[in-house]
Amino acid sequence: MTALCPLPPSLPLLASLHRAAVVPAALITLALGLTLPLGACSGRSGGDGDVAVSDGGWGGGSAGMAPMTAISALEGDWVQKGCITVGVQSFKKTLRARTTGQATLDYYEGVLVFAGNDCAGASQLVGPSKLGVVRFARSDANPALAARWGELHTITGTRSGAIWALPSARQLCLLGDEIPSSRPSLSAVAASVANLPADNCFVR
Repeated sequence: MTALCPLPPSLPLLASLHRAAVVPAALITLALGLTLPLGACSGRSGGDGDVAVSDGGWGGGSAGMAPMTAISALEGDWVQKGCITVGVQSFKKTLRARTTGQATLDYYEGVLVFAGNDCAGASQLVGPSKLGVVRFARSDANPALAARWGELHTITGTRSGAIWALPSARQLCLLGDEIPSSRPSLSAVAASVANLPADNCFVR
């Protein structure tokens, strides 16, 4: 099945672009368009709309800490593993999760802008801007993977299925989903992410 795709993050970010005068707005909008937002349809894994594992592995011990199902494990700031190059500049997407309840969080995204084309050295943060609220319905975990199933309600009024998966405590991968879920089990989530391209997950 093809996953439902929420809106890309470029619209809420545009409001903050004027505060970053040294960074052309068109470049950041283009960079965001080249990345995979939550639920983006990648055409991989049988057409499911998935976001990739950063290092190709899902072992809970690969990053030194086993994944947890507690929503507090999602809290905080994350940086996308992959680097997007546009002209002489490069970009990394950032994600901020602020838990607001036992099963809800506010979802923000921003962009780190680098002067060079290899995402190295000093960077300028644009945003983050709030994209919406994620309401989780359930969670599951094993020693290699923790996952939460829910719905993303965007600030523009759209709704889509969402799975937030933790291969480890320091790695977060967002999967687009359907309502009801097309990946209702932990094994189904693991099977989807096993064949994904690298660099679109978030780390910290």
